[in-house]
Amino acid sequence: MKCLDTRTGLNAPFQPGSTVLLLATLLSLETRLPAQASVEYTGDGTPTTIEEEIRWRVNRGRFDSARENTLRGTSYNDIPATAGPLAPNQSLTLAARHHSEDMARNNVFQHDTILGSTYYNAATQPLPWDRLQAEGYSYSSAAENIAAGYSGAEAAYVGWWNSAGHRVNMFNSSLREIGDGYFFWSSSTYDRYYTMDLGSRNSRTFFTDTLFHDANGNGTYDSGEGISGIAVRLLISASAHTNFDISSTVGSFAIPYQTLTAGATLTVTLSNATAAAATLSIPTDHSTLKTVTLAAGQMLTYGSFSNPGSPINAGFRNVAPASLAPLVPTQLQVASAGPNILLRWSSEADLRYLPQATHDCQVWTNLLASPLNGTGSEMSWQDSGTASGQKLYRLLISRP
Repeated sequence: MKCLDTRTGLNAPFQPGSTVLLLATLLSLETRLPAQASVEYTGDGTPTTIEEEIRWRVNRGRFDSARENTLRGTSYNDIPATAGPLAPNQSLTLAARHHSEDMARNNVFQHDTILGSTYYNAATQPLPWDRLQAEGYSYSSAAENIAAGYSGAEAAYVGWWNSAGHRVNMFNSSLREIGDGYFFWSSSTYDRYYTMDLGSRNSRTFFTDTLFHDANGNGTYDSGEGISGIAVRLLISASAHTNFDISSTVGSFAIPYQTLTAGATLTVTLSNATAAAATLSIPTDHSTLKTVTLAAGQMLTYGSFSNPGSPINAGFRNVAPASLAPLVPTQLQVASAGPNILLRWSSEADLRYLPQATHDCQVWTNLLASPLNGTGSEMSWQDSGTASGQKLYRLLISRP
């Protein structure tokens, strides 16, 4: 077995006993793109779980390659100390998926377009860059990694990490968008095929990351942990940027921000657009995760970062979380009011209040569909027809 890095044109021996394959290639050129803006950015598409798992691992490593070396027990020095996170791009994802499928179904392993491809013409679109353009991606620079036989996202990423050409492609700071494509075909030699297409479109830059809940506590994004329905917005001097995004089913999102003023302070807000509370595990550095809980319908200011003013992406690891004073408990007064129960409490204008009730002190039920905004004075709410029942009450206090 061997690994071919067509970026350098050198053949390198592969690890003994491996049943996997890797290939990497890179191309750069200059083009011009028209300006594009929208209310909700949709060009990122929706990766699958395994595709997002790969992107998450790459982005963790790009933030701090020294810590990535420590994690992997390696000492590679051919990559930058830090690079912005890669934003998902639907066109790159389609090109990657289609090439992985073509390789699997035709039982071949190569960068060149497969003869008999379901999606591309091998004669007129023979190269990776032709496939990117066929999917509508007009690149200024681009690269491609392929692999086969690896058991999952972690194994595929580590395989690329331990191969110089692939590692350099993944950590190339001039590349800012990514599409990972995975396809399984049991009739092929290697079963599992992976393609990673990377690119940049001149000065296009993004605020991008993955919203997830680290349910198993291993500090890593895993299958099933993505959190969808969270709106991410950027504010400039309290005014909303014209682009925003809502996290996909796997937690991915991206917001273009290249039109914003260099050096400007950008504030990141999170809004839970779903009907259930969401617990998020947000990275603050290579390995540390900060837990943030959003009630249904709740919006909060997460933190801020400075627009670098150069073609570099940013993510949560670049954001300084807002310093919030601890919430101060308030006394909840409970009294009968005829057949009803009257709840009263003092409030603060910058907080929200949600009355809850229970019969067993284990399961608490929201008495309102959404929290009440504080008024700065006493507030009250009436629970109808429950004076004769056995209920306990409490008040959930949160920040907007």
